[in-house]
Amino acid sequence: MMHSMGEMPKAELLAPAGNASVALAAFDAGADAVYCGLRKFNARERTENFTHEELEKIVFYAHKTHRKVYVTFNTLLKESELEEAMREIAFLAECRPDAVIVQNLGAARMIREYFPDLTLHASTQLGIHNSAGLLMAKNFGFQRVILERQVTLDELRRMVPDGRPLVELELFIHGALCCCLSGACLFSSWLGGWSGNRGKCKQPCRRRYFSQDSDPDRGKFLFSPDDLCALELLDEFRKLGVCSFKIEGRLRRSDYVEKVVRAYRMVLDADKADRKEAVSEARNLLQGAVTRKTSLGFYTPDSIRRLIRLDSFGGSGIPCGRVEKIVPGGFEAGIFNRIHLGDTLRLQSDSDAGDGFNITALYLEKDGKPVRKVQRGERCFIRSDKKAVCGDLIYRTGETAVDRSGRVAKLPLPKIPLDLQIQLREKSLTVNIAGFDRCYQCEFTPLDPARTHAVSAVDLAKVFSSAGSETFSGGEIAATVSGEWFLPLARLKELRRQFWDWAEQQVPHDLNQRRIRDVLLRFQQDRTMAEKSVQSEKFPDCTAVGKKGSAPGILAREIDCALPSEEVILPPFVPESRLERLKCKVDSLLESGARVFRITSFFQFALFPEAVRKQIVLKTMFPFPVCNSQDVLACREAGAAGVQAWIELGRRDCEDLRRYAALPLEVYAYGRPCIFMTRAILPCADGKIRDVRRNSFELKKLGDLIGLYPEETLNIPVPEGYSVFRDLRQTGEGAEKLTDFNFSREWV
Repeated sequence: MMHSMGEMPKAELLAPAGNASVALAAFDAGADAVYCGLRKFNARERTENFTHEELEKIVFYAHKTHRKVYVTFNTLLKESELEEAMREIAFLAECRPDAVIVQNLGAARMIREYFPDLTLHASTQLGIHNSAGLLMAKNFGFQRVILERQVTLDELRRMVPDGRPLVELELFIHGALCCCLSGACLFSSWLGGWSGNRGKCKQPCRRRYFSQDSDPDRGKFLFSPDDLCALELLDEFRKLGVCSFKIEGRLRRSDYVEKVVRAYRMVLDADKADRKEAVSEARNLLQGAVTRKTSLGFYTPDSIRRLIRLDSFGGSGIPCGRVEKIVPGGFEAGIFNRIHLGDTLRLQSDSDAGDGFNITALYLEKDGKPVRKVQRGERCFIRSDKKAVCGDLIYRTGETAVDRSGRVAKLPLPKIPLDLQIQLREKSLTVNIAGFDRCYQCEFTPLDPARTHAVSAVDLAKVFSSAGSETFSGGEIAATVSGEWFLPLARLKELRRQFWDWAEQQVPHDLNQRRIRDVLLRFQQDRTMAEKSVQSEKFPDCTAVGKKGSAPGILAREIDCALPSEEVILPPFVPESRLERLKCKVDSLLESGARVFRITSFFQFALFPEAVRKQIVLKTMFPFPVCNSQDVLACREAGAAGVQAWIELGRRDCEDLRRYAALPLEVYAYGRPCIFMTRAILPCADGKIRDVRRNSFELKKLGDLIGLYPEETLNIPVPEGYSVFRDLRQTGEGAEKLTDFNFSREWV
């Protein structure tokens, strides 16, 4: 039972679930909700994730126990993936999770247009970080926003000064932090095509880097932040109207999730007088959850200054040994911190953090016999198929946990839910099955006027939701009563039984599948129509960013130095404290005659009311992602007249996009793009760095941000039907080191 929390509003405790066992562990520990992903189209594809059947089971279990399940659908989508993505969305519509977490505006539009009953949450990958972004999210149809992880506490206070946000707010309160602004990282993709925007990140930010002032033999961990632990800020967040507290960690095992959830549950449930003691107890409990050193993340200025620990290994875990010898089937190791059969280990080299693996077999080196644990000071053989190198450190990232696989196997599959509209009036009880083109209606008469206690709408909904048939169950139930009518409980239950018997005989058992097939067919027909109606209209042949006269074509410049005759590039990150100043600058340029503005972030559409949009031209450009034709339609609805294709797209992706795009297209054809932006304080904010593989980069200050630029210049051939965008801000014409990034390889 929940304890009193004074006048504080109740906030949801939201836990990660990489699989069904972890979801059960989170619920057992006190989570109000979990977030999880299917095998595709989520930002953590490296974890196990859920099959369709597992998700159906865990949603059914959660709803029976009055919990919630949110499904992550938070990656960028290629044009060629839209039909498969639509089938997954259709499954979610049938599965009925409590919300779908979305990064891609195209996916959000598909859900809004074709399955409007699904609730939309805006992923942190959308990068919403100010009140203009909240307004855009609300207008687009999002019920909740998961804020950018680099929003500070002071900025949050400015965004919701009255504690009443425009939409529901969800905040990360615990777990690993990305150093880069959400949704703006190309680091992993640039180094090998493995996109963090598609759940494939190889975490190059956790590697060692070398600068002019670093030890040439050791380097520093320039981009590896401490983990977040915001126990002491929970009360402040609740005062500001935050409705959901989110724990990061869908790559984590159940032992970690269970401990972290219990710790935060303890604090959230404590009385105000006991909260200080609860925080202390929670910290003790969290010491058993394997993690990096913790901090307040980006929430406070002091934490931001100390967030990067240059001499700490980039990976999390407790150091417990070192690889001493490579042998067939695994490696021999010296142990300096206990390990146990079933623990999760990770190998850490000088440059990279390896993937985790479970200990399935342990042998003492001295006599070769199998053991369940190895103590400090002993040597052992660890069976593993992971590549190891002598000298690698061994980290324990997870401990042996309670086996919940049996419980998962026994979870029941849900029956087919039918949404019911129940109406009691004029001596009759009518039950309609809602949501289908054909009317399915069952009517019972006569009924008697009330004698003692009239049946209420609540009574009707409760009785009809408590049981069903062998095939069907009650879904969303809406009940109304006109007049006062008497129905003994026994009679009401009998009518319920008769209704479900009728439904079993009269309602096709594939009714939901038929509805979904109809929606999928409509989506395919809409795509066919879109392909036929695509126009060949283009932007001007070339738009260039840089010094005037440095390239042919129309000149675009950043807002602080743009002239009214030029295209105005808006800054992608504008904290709440500077939002009003940006609005004034935009208004001033509009009054001076500026008519073309470049959208680089979702929030910027809110700067141009509909009346203004009719008089100007809005175009998107990097780092605003437009990957598919549904993205294009979303941009058109927001007021864009043209879009720049997302910089990670390959040649085939660009060709596919052109077939269906409803607006003129442009391609980023030349320049050194910023592949990583952060608010963290880095020691070499201006200067060149390299990794152990000799990849070179340059760090530059961008106001209060720091940007990372590759040594190579992007240079791609212009696809047919596209206009050209040349970015000369960080490189001149005729650069020597060139790359076509993902253009000639598959974007994964």
